[in-house]
Order: sequence, then C-alpha cells, then structure tokens
Amino acid sequence: MIKKVGIINYGVGNLMSITKAIEFLGLYPKIITKKVQADMIILPGVGSFGYAINYMKKTGLYEEIINFINSGNPVLGICLGLQILFKNSEEEPTVSGLGVLDGKVVKFEGKKLPVPHMCWNLVEFKNKNHILLEGLNKKEFFYFVHSYYPIPKDKSIIFGETFYFEKFCSMILKDNIVATQFHLEKSGEIGLKLLKNIVNYFNRN
Repeated sequence: MIKKVGIINYGVGNLMSITKAIEFLGLYPKIITKKVQADMIILPGVGSFGYAINYMKKTGLYEEIINFINSGNPVLGICLGLQILFKNSEEEPTVSGLGVLDGKVVKFEGKKLPVPHMCWNLVEFKNKNHILLEGLNKKEFFYFVHSYYPIPKDKSIIFGETFYFEKFCSMILKDNIVATQFHLEKSGEIGLKLLKNIVNYFNRN
C-alpha cells in the first residue's frame, strides 16, 4: 500500500506544487536528494534534461532510480520526468537518460505555433475503461509547459495523445510506469483526480 511518496530533487525548480498535491491525497511526500526510500517515486517536471541527469549522477540518484524502477516499484513521471525515462533527448544529445523506455525525445520545430507549448490542451485517452480514467471522460483538458515530447518505439505504451502542430504522445502506461507530458499538479480538480487514480492503479498491481 502506497503511503510514502518520494519526490526526486534534480537540484532546480519548485517542488511545492506536487508536494501539496500528494498531501491533498492524504499521503506522505518526501523530497529525495540521495537515497531512494519510498513506496513510490515521482520524477517531477522541473529543470532541463541534461542538468537533471547530471545532477542525479553526481548524487548517486541515477543508479538508485534505475534500480527502483527495474525492481518493479511504481514511478510517476511528469513532463521532464517523462522525458528522462528515455535514453536520449534532442535537448541534450550527449547525455544519456535513464533508458528504461525505448524511443526518443524531440523538439517542436518548424511550425507556426508558439514554442514552448504552454497552455491548457486536450488529452485523448486510448482506453476509456481503464482504472486510470475512473470518473474522467475520454477527453480531458490538462496544463502543458514544454518544448520537447516523446516518441516511444513501442506505440502500445501510449495511453494518451494531444494535438499541437501534430498529434503527439502525452501520456504513457507501461507496467509499473505511468508518465504524463502534462502537469497533473497544475491541472486543477481533473489533475488531482487522475493523480488519485494513478495511486489507486499502483495499489492494485
């Protein structure tokens, strides 16, 4: 049963929003700076790909997180936290990510719409009957702030998609990994509902 939720600190950004969201669910958040000791971890959406990875390598968190995930423990990635689950990103091509998901992270380019993609946008979910969507519609609005997005090699792990320039993967579900390109903690009641559903999903698996 999930009680203690570790929020990984990359050394930058404000972690208070996701901390308050976890507290709202009646769980116990803990900012993780070195050793991972938690029932579940969150890779939050703060910082840049290269800085986050390099910071984790310096503190020893890089190997800790990979071992935690590969041991089947639950992990939620949010925005940048989704992207670092992959091996590479165009944001920092010389830095290797966690590599627990196969695919690439690319930048919005060559289009007329503003970058970063910073707005409320619609997420269309692939499986309306999934426990993750209890109390939610097949399409819901969430808040986005990003310039890069993932392209998973295995398309079956794509759980939600969003249109900006073109359709892109905005949510992933794979075994003990749930990851969103949008910010759950900044998406009002719907975001908190989905966050609660994610915890319930992990508790049942």
